[in-house]
Amino acid sequence: MAKELTINDIAREAKVSKATVSRVLNGVDCVKQDTKEKVLEVMKVRNFSPSATARNLSRQSSDTIGVIVPEVDNPFFGEILRGITEIADQDNTTLICCNSDDSAMKDRKALLMLKEHRVKGLLYTPAVDYTSKEQQKAIHKLLEDLNAPIVIMDRQTESLRKYDGIFFDDETGIYEAVTYLVQSGHKKIALINATQDRVLARVRLRGYEKAMKEQGIPIDRDNILEGNYRMTRAYELSAELLDRKERPTAVVTCNNRTSLGFLKALYEKGERLEKDISCIGLDRIEALDIVESQFNYIERDAKQMGRKAVKLLNERIKYPAKHQEQVVMKPILKIWKEDRRKADERQI
Repeated sequence: MAKELTINDIAREAKVSKATVSRVLNGVDCVKQDTKEKVLEVMKVRNFSPSATARNLSRQSSDTIGVIVPEVDNPFFGEILRGITEIADQDNTTLICCNSDDSAMKDRKALLMLKEHRVKGLLYTPAVDYTSKEQQKAIHKLLEDLNAPIVIMDRQTESLRKYDGIFFDDETGIYEAVTYLVQSGHKKIALINATQDRVLARVRLRGYEKAMKEQGIPIDRDNILEGNYRMTRAYELSAELLDRKERPTAVVTCNNRTSLGFLKALYEKGERLEKDISCIGLDRIEALDIVESQFNYIERDAKQMGRKAVKLLNERIKYPAKHQEQVVMKPILKIWKEDRRKADERQI
């Protein structure tokens, strides 16, 4: 296999320095025209095409944006990525996308890799909350070493509040869902959430508790189930809940996978939504639209979050000294109305 040409090879053949070749590659104006033409001629004759990594190393930056999400197979984050891609394509920006699987270790590996690529900015959903001082020190060091603007998406952790961010008002979304159920006649309402070591689980629990208290409904802790936002665990919790003699008449599920786990348990028992038990889930499940399931949900426009996140990052890149910006997007409560065969939208 022939040896791959390098910048050093071009510099040697053109009888110039490596720095001069780098300046020509990066379009720096200080190179004399005859020198520039000589370098370009050698590159043309030798069919030289520098790698993106080499260009990034020479200019100490790149035209690439890094993206780290915790669950690339989750449709919610898939929609965020779709929105990011739409804007990035318009700007001719290259993306490097990483999946952390909710793992702090994979978060670290992704950040180190993006540092090597000298990304010009980062769109980042942290894998965990980073609550301990040791964790916070480590993640701050990793992020600062990127030497690039950062926008936090979806998970607003205390340790990362100094960065620009874009989030959904999940507390209000859950609050409105519970309020609607109480006003529809339900007194026993379950919440299928995640454990309280997750920031979004704490936020969503606050919305549930606030609505129950305001509506004068006693909170039964047995009706607050904590899983991990995965379908398998949600299915197990839901099956146990549905087998209770004195079970709730309504359930609020705190993400799309939790909703799927609940629905799987419900259908296995031969029961139906609304007829046997009511449910409002967080996030739309597109497949349910096809079968016209009477699934009520809190819609979060994840694609729009992705679009806005890129624009927020571009603003920070363009104006590094601008004031910190935290964008909070409002969800929409969508309630199925059978006579209209579509959801009744309620702006929250």
